Amino acid sequence: MKSGYHGWTKTAVRWPNKIYWRIDAYPFVGVNLALLVIFMIVPGITPLHSSGPELPEDAQIVSVRRDGRIFYGNTVIAVDELPDRIRESIKNGTDRIGSEGLCPCRCSRNARCGGIQRVLDEIRKTGVQNICFFAEKVSL
Repeated sequence: MKSGYHGWTKTAVRWPNKIYWRIDAYPFVGVNLALLVIFMIVPGITPLHSSGPELPEDAQIVSVRRDGRIFYGNTVIAVDELPDRIRESIKNGTDRIGSEGLCPCRCSRNARCGGIQRVLDEIRKTGVQNICFFAEKVSL
């Protein structure tokens, strides 16, 4: 070894910065085009607002209020009476639940989940599997 060399002759100041930073153009353009196509096509596919099935005016709607009261049509009933009322309306033909297999249900947004679950269980006891929930339009 030479006597004057200690390993400190080349410092970081003298070395050129060899870090190259650049974005590879082809993947960048490909990803941007894919995102552009997705955001151009998807809003055309999704409906702005969907309306549910057309219900007759005499449809019996099951409603659950926030205080736990349950309405079948316009009358207050107990949870245990609900399957009998639905079967009765199917037999009499006063409701289209039997022909379409659809039970409309309206629940308050502050109703307890346990109360709604009990109502759904009672509706399923009648054999109705399709339950349509109504939602209120929220204005921002």
